[in-house]
Amino acid sequence: MTSRRFTAAILILLFAVLPLSGQGAKSFFGALEWSARFNVLFFLEDNGNKSAPMPILPSLGGGASFTVSDLLAFEASLDIYGTTYDYEYSLKRAVPSNDEFRSAFVVGYILGFQPVFRFRPKEDKFTIRAYGGLSLDLRLIFRAYGIKDSEGHTNDGTNYTGYTVGEARKEIASYFWGNGRFIFPFIGGGMDFPVLEGVQLGFDLRLWLPVWRIWSGENLPFREGFRFGLGFRVTFA
Repeated sequence: MTSRRFTAAILILLFAVLPLSGQGAKSFFGALEWSARFNVLFFLEDNGNKSAPMPILPSLGGGASFTVSDLLAFEASLDIYGTTYDYEYSLKRAVPSNDEFRSAFVVGYILGFQPVFRFRPKEDKFTIRAYGGLSLDLRLIFRAYGIKDSEGHTNDGTNYTGYTVGEARKEIASYFWGNGRFIFPFIGGGMDFPVLEGVQLGFDLRLWLPVWRIWSGENLPFREGFRFGLGFRVTFA
């Protein structure tokens, strides 16, 4: 039932935002630019020896932008990553984990919406992009590979916490989806260089801001929750 409702919602959205005439739809899609990119994501953390070192994750992504003028476009983007997490009961939060201490495998879908300002100081030799907007990190929490939910959960491989791995995984899901911890405004910039007609190569630098810390009430280290991203992209106009 959930999948049917999701499909129905997507169809309703498409009919609501896309022009109903064939010519209108053609004009709409003709104004879009498509991009694909490879990213390296840096998830800052400061948990001492209670978690794995800062995750540095490869990520694939893409986007579509609608051109309003030479200066302005609106873009929707999606970046996908995956890594292992554990729940640290002494900290009362989910933390990155090494494989031997994993309780869950998390797949994150970072969905972004942003206006993009484009500048061409050398005409068509290159384009500078500056943007910022809202992103949602929609994390799916899976059972970690090679481990059973009934196994006893440990914080460091030896000290039993009194919980099972399955219970720890539920805590991870509750943490990530609670208090709006999936909300990440972000800013970024990049450059594109034409290489073929209708094809550009470029790069992106992005910073995600954990604004949920304002209302979550957690006493976290300063850099906890911030993210940086470096990406290389191909744009098709």
